[in-house]
Amino acid sequence: MAACRSTILALTALILTGSSSAQSDFIDLGKARVIIVKIPAGTFRMGSNQVIHADDAWKPCPACAPRNDVEQPLHQVTISKDFWIGQFDVTQKQWQEVMGNNPSGNRSAGPDAPVEQVSWKDVQSFLAKANAMQTRWTLRLPTEAEWEYAARAGSTGETYGPLDSIAWYKGNASGTTHPVGQKKPNNFGLYDMLGNVWQWCQGWFGPYPTDPVTDPQGAPTGDTRPTRGGCYYCDAVHERATRRNRDVEDHSSLSIGFRIVAVPRRAIAPK
Repeated sequence: MAACRSTILALTALILTGSSSAQSDFIDLGKARVIIVKIPAGTFRMGSNQVIHADDAWKPCPACAPRNDVEQPLHQVTISKDFWIGQFDVTQKQWQEVMGNNPSGNRSAGPDAPVEQVSWKDVQSFLAKANAMQTRWTLRLPTEAEWEYAARAGSTGETYGPLDSIAWYKGNASGTTHPVGQKKPNNFGLYDMLGNVWQWCQGWFGPYPTDPVTDPQGAPTGDTRPTRGGCYYCDAVHERATRRNRDVEDHSSLSIGFRIVAVPRRAIAPK
């Protein structure tokens, strides 16, 4: 049954529901493949002008200080080149194929659920091993700018659709992760950009610039790494394309996974 579902999932990915013009390809991991989608270059407004007054648990509190000041200021970002990103979070099956283990706490969710309990450093080890298997691609994490641009997919609101339709979160996940690709995709054909698991990003966490920027890489130094997208046990306030979180790079959690960006190693002939 698991093998059948994986085959169906791969075929569904190639159809790219919700993004008929998107190009897709794949990363070969031996017995597993990671479907990737080509994201067009463009310019967008990154961050938020929404001010959320909340307590330490992110519960509404009009008298409390703003909790989301790290999402500001709203600023212009240009992604100057097309890039390839995973259509789904990396799954437990894909991690197992590369690393030979499955650290996930939500194993009962199945091999097509996102891998979690992986630190930023663990992910770098996965990428190094996966890159050693490649001839066409170099794999890395997305920058925060690439992640938010891909998540928004041309939308300008806090989410790219009604939350229950696009994300697994505290209100509908029943306390567990779920196999990837069960919710509706965004306009780029990407699934689970919000909810299910937080997603590690490349670079250091730091304040946003005020001026327009092109291809920002994050802060030059720091002590925490960004995570984006919210999670299966998170409240709705965390399930926003603008929400920024961070953790130290050796931290792992039931709620943190990742998706990859793939950079072509040489020119790829059109299909």
